[in-house]
Amino acid sequence: MHKAPVLLVALAAFAFSGCAGSSRTSPDRPGLFILGIDGMDPVILQRLMDEGKAPNFKKLAESGGFQPLGTSNPAQSPVAWSNFVTGLDPGGHGIYDFVHRDPQTYLPTSSATPPPGDPGTFVKVGGYYLPVIAGDDLINNRTGTAWWDAVYAAGVDVEVYRIPGNYPVPESEAKTLSGMGTVDMRGGYGQYTWITDTVPTAPAGHDLKGDVQLVAVEDFDLDGTPETVKAAIKGPPDIFHLEPGKLPGETDYLTAPLTVSIDPAAEVALIELGAERVVLQEGEWSRWVPVSFDALPAGAMALGGSVRFYAKELRPGFKLYVSPVNLGADAPPQPISTSAEFAPELADLLGGQYYTQGMPEETNALKDGTFNDDDYVKQVALVQEDSSAMLSLALARFQRGDATFVYLSDIDLQCHMLWRHGDPKYAGAAPHPAFEPTSAEAHKLDIEGYYRHVDGLLGRVMDRLPPDTLLLAMSDHGFQPFTRVVHLNAWLRDQGFLVLKDGKRTGHIASGDVDWSRTRAYALGFNAIYLNLAGREAQGIVTASEAASVAEDLRTRLLAFKDDKDGHPVVLRVERSSDIYHGARVAEAPDLVVGYDRGYGHSDESTLGEILEPELADNTSRWSGNHLMAPEVVPGVLLSSRPLAAEGHDLTDVTATILAWYGVDPLPGMQGTPFLTP
Repeated sequence: MHKAPVLLVALAAFAFSGCAGSSRTSPDRPGLFILGIDGMDPVILQRLMDEGKAPNFKKLAESGGFQPLGTSNPAQSPVAWSNFVTGLDPGGHGIYDFVHRDPQTYLPTSSATPPPGDPGTFVKVGGYYLPVIAGDDLINNRTGTAWWDAVYAAGVDVEVYRIPGNYPVPESEAKTLSGMGTVDMRGGYGQYTWITDTVPTAPAGHDLKGDVQLVAVEDFDLDGTPETVKAAIKGPPDIFHLEPGKLPGETDYLTAPLTVSIDPAAEVALIELGAERVVLQEGEWSRWVPVSFDALPAGAMALGGSVRFYAKELRPGFKLYVSPVNLGADAPPQPISTSAEFAPELADLLGGQYYTQGMPEETNALKDGTFNDDDYVKQVALVQEDSSAMLSLALARFQRGDATFVYLSDIDLQCHMLWRHGDPKYAGAAPHPAFEPTSAEAHKLDIEGYYRHVDGLLGRVMDRLPPDTLLLAMSDHGFQPFTRVVHLNAWLRDQGFLVLKDGKRTGHIASGDVDWSRTRAYALGFNAIYLNLAGREAQGIVTASEAASVAEDLRTRLLAFKDDKDGHPVVLRVERSSDIYHGARVAEAPDLVVGYDRGYGHSDESTLGEILEPELADNTSRWSGNHLMAPEVVPGVLLSSRPLAAEGHDLTDVTATILAWYGVDPLPGMQGTPFLTP
């Protein structure tokens, strides 16, 4: 999936135009504070409350209510949070998956933004492509009105911290900071740099996600002792040297030189990056280090970011981790907040840089094997410190009548990565296929520890809020073990819906290996199947009159799909998007939405269009917990400081309750119902 154009367009179009912050006074009535806890599961939370390990959640539940919260269909974070933000289902807001597809090319695209539009007009001067006429602005693909805009219009002061799916940042008078989906300086979603003198070995069947720079520790000062490493950090695309409309290649990025000098007598190193100097011991993390990339000569356009270093090993081998280059919070090179001044204001109040990358936990390094579990949880602790400080700031700024939302990522990614060490949901569960006995003993209770950490944060919130404030704690979905990988395109091949050229069994959509003249359906995205529909897809063969019967045939066969390992059903539900979605954008949806049963999930390879040999395989990846399943097996949580009316609520009901709390009428197309008792 090509991600670089997101930053490329933003850098070409962005100029600071931030407006002054609001000085309004919120209505003289109780305010609303929402903790959005990604991935919190009702079964795990109930157990911890029963065992006395989540006393603050128990106190909140007893003061008001606690129940499972219905998630989106599919149960993916960008879909679920978009339901919450707009009160619409995907047919209204247009976010159907992490991954969408271009029907003209059959290639995967990001769900966050529409395909790039007009790049504008450029003139080439002295090797530089300089813009003459501005192209299309980068926009957020989500449509619908955000709840914070509706309550702000009603006179309420609103602050929204790290809301997922809000990048590119839509215009708003409310104060918002984007979260999940916000890119790093390269325009991707978190590519770290691994500087080493040893070629890393990727896990079987896994491509390294990091930028590996092979270096030598050299004796530049000729004193007989090798102690110096020269390397570079990649930053944003070199847009002024890159032909307009062209995707950047490996050498089309701005770089910043880096020098590491290792002390000959101690396990310590000096890192020099521009004018910055950092001394690190082996096994130590650095502070945030500013880094600048010159897009134009003589500092005419300097783009600022920040990195953190981790000295994994200094000798006998050399292994230095460099975080993805986060957009500089003090002066972002593109908007990450509304107004544009809100992000720098937070940086000033927090005392410097904070994580601006949308998913800051370093899951890629752990999947790659360049991090072990000890390294990973140390980095997660840095994210926790960041989130804790931002939560305290949000509480300090909260006044009676305000509406504030704070997002916490403590649980979601840790459940994805650490479930393999010990199932926190099912007592006596069989070991996960990715179980690692050497580290399981030290990390088997880590997930529980993250729940308890969030419980402590909730206690802080409860202590500091004005007593009449409505406090909601909610999650977008729950979790399940992820033990078996489904290569859905392989299943489509074996069922005769997808045909490869020249009798091949394996291949890739992006490589031109599919025979579209004989293919009736293909999978792209984590839960999506598209018909090769005539008049819509570039080489479509399924006619409009055939579509319903082909879709029903697929549905019937998928529901009969059994695991050859134990005969267990793989798929719990399959639905036509036209049956479950409502709104102006239903036509953009996948034709079928696949809801996997507990334990099963779509493979990364099939998600991006690869066709492998097996239909099913054990999941030996460290990405071992998941929620990309049928929504009924992964509900989220809802807790309220006021009593809840009935049960069976979903994310859109949270949106409806927010509006009702401030006396705002639902907007057209909103589906939820308020859940507080009169």
